[in-house]
Formats: sequence, structure tokens, C-alpha cells
Amino acid sequence: MTDDNLHYDGLLSNLLMFTGINIPARARFVVQCTASGVYSSLIVGLVAGQTGAALLSCGPVVPFMTGCWLGHSWGCLSYWRQSKMRAMNCARRYPKILAHSLLVDFDIEVPTNVHVVNNTSSCSAEEESGKVIAKAEKFDHEKTTLEQWILDGGVGRLSFAILAAQSCTEDVIELQKSERKKLVDAYSQSTEG
Repeated sequence: MTDDNLHYDGLLSNLLMFTGINIPARARFVVQCTASGVYSSLIVGLVAGQTGAALLSCGPVVPFMTGCWLGHSWGCLSYWRQSKMRAMNCARRYPKILAHSLLVDFDIEVPTNVHVVNNTSSCSAEEESGKVIAKAEKFDHEKTTLEQWILDGGVGRLSFAILAAQSCTEDVIELQKSERKKLVDAYSQSTEG
């Protein structure tokens, strides 16, 4: 997932984070999904209504209503896909944080047969390749990853994972900022020396 998609959490959410108001993940999901549906419903409905008025003999009302219906469905499904992608990215890159959020926020304990180890770190390529080989040798094939465990649990487990990912978004952003700062500091030291 790109940084733009990860940091995009909606204008309303950014304003609320700025004011310091804490909104539960469920309410945030409902508001953002509704806003996405309404926005796309209006855009697609207005375009379809104008097209119907200009080109079709049926007038603007039926194309507008059809466009609103299709736009709302498209907006809600697009927001679901984006939220699912964010949750899977969090499960892949920050599984310990997501597992902790599942436990604390929703009282869902990740079973012990699930492999909960961070797959990324801020080390050099040589260190990373050595760690990947060491992890592959140590990895117990009886265990499954957190991402796979979430996907195997159906829509219910995925829904709670999406809400848990929204709950820990601010923590993940802080981690990414510190990782980026380390990279920038390492880069500036290498260019100076």
C-alpha cells in the first residue's frame, strides 16, 4: 500500500484527530463508509442525470436515480476494499500491533499456532537478507501467518481486523515516521561522510 493510501483516512477523520477527539473504530468506519457512499452517489448520479437529460429521451430522473444507486454501491465497496487492504497490510507488516489491538479492543485472542512476527524492519539490505534466511529456517510450517488466519476466519474475523487496524492506525503512522527518520538520518550521514 502506498503512503498516500495509508495516510488517507478521510477529511473528517483528519479534522477529528487534529482536535484530539477520540472516536471508536466502529463509528469511524460507519461515518467514512457513509461519506464515501454519499459522495460517489452524488457524483455518479449527477453525471448520469445530466447524460440522461442531454442524450436520452427518458429525462434526467431515472438515470439520476440509477446513477445514485450504482454510485453508492461502488463507493461503499471501494471503501471496504481500501479498509481490507489497510488491515491486511497491517497484519503483514505490524502483526504484533494488530494482534494486540484485536485483544484489547475486541477481546479476540490470536491462537498460539499463528505466527505473529514483524516481517519488516529498518535495517540494511545485507542484514535483512540474513534475517530472512534465518527466519525461513526457524519458521515452523505448522504455524500460519496472522494475515492468513484473518482471511481463513471469514467475514466476521476480517471485519474485526479492519476495525482493529483502524484503532491502531495512529501507532502505525508513528512507527513509519520513526522508520523514515532513521532512513533519512542514515542517508544524510552517508552523504556527509
